[in-house]
Amino acid sequence: MNHILDEEKIEKRIKDFYKTLLNRDVDIEGLNHYTKLVQKNSLTMDEVYYKIQNSSEANKLKNTKIDNNEVIFKSKHTAEEIKKYFEENDTWYHSFNINGIQNKNTTTSFEYQMWVSQMIPNDLTGKNVLDLGCSDGFYSFLCEQRNANRILATDHEEFQQYKNVHKNNIELCKHLLDSKIEYKKLDVYSVDSLEEKFDFVLFFGLYYHLTDIVLALKKIYSVVNESVFLAGHILDSKDPIMYYYDISEPNSFCQIVAGPQCLINIANNIGFKTAKLVDTLEIPYEKTYPHFLPGTKNDKIGLFEFSK
Repeated sequence: MNHILDEEKIEKRIKDFYKTLLNRDVDIEGLNHYTKLVQKNSLTMDEVYYKIQNSSEANKLKNTKIDNNEVIFKSKHTAEEIKKYFEENDTWYHSFNINGIQNKNTTTSFEYQMWVSQMIPNDLTGKNVLDLGCSDGFYSFLCEQRNANRILATDHEEFQQYKNVHKNNIELCKHLLDSKIEYKKLDVYSVDSLEEKFDFVLFFGLYYHLTDIVLALKKIYSVVNESVFLAGHILDSKDPIMYYYDISEPNSFCQIVAGPQCLINIANNIGFKTAKLVDTLEIPYEKTYPHFLPGTKNDKIGLFEFSK
């Protein structure tokens, strides 16, 4: 009797995985395959989730989603004016498409930004959003496009290694888009000084630059009502570990790189009711770094949701 009950529970979870990750019902072959592996203790349920999440079908679905959701921002400015602004400010972190005109010399691609954007709800009506480490503000403007009630975009602007790569163009974009978002220079460790709370906090491309991720998340916890969405470099490891770089070395990658379980454990210990890894993406590099898997030149990015 217990064996039958256990099998029913296993099958139910596998069916849920297929619905969540592949947007379809499980096929009988897949259901039987994963059920038998779990019953034989060849795989845990977490490992089944990981295999489905990183399957070729899931990756194809992910790529289709990205291709179909390119964001084009609307502006009252003429094409000539937009081109002129883009050309005069030719170092960007984020990619933008304004009235069909794209900026150049960007650090991140449209495809990457849309992959990260899957974390942001499509309808933000009535919601207040805090964008930490906003850089040029792509995600803030996307939240405005998705009808957020209020958006506060912040950046420290003092990461030495990036000063000669790009400058913050958020005020320029505010002008081009006639945007109502508020921008403030703010250190993430000072976020608790804000005299307001936010429904969602965007924590993209920032945690690995910090010397104290635990303190930062504690501060963020104090100002969020619902969820924190985090995107950043991660170790390809199931262990709750973290790699610390010696930033005095010229080949240093960043301050820290954590394993997914490490970040999840930190969030749980701080008080978030749920903390989960939502998706991962591999990005090839021209050279290898110490936190990469041995013999590879692939970095891994993780998307996380920490909810109260």
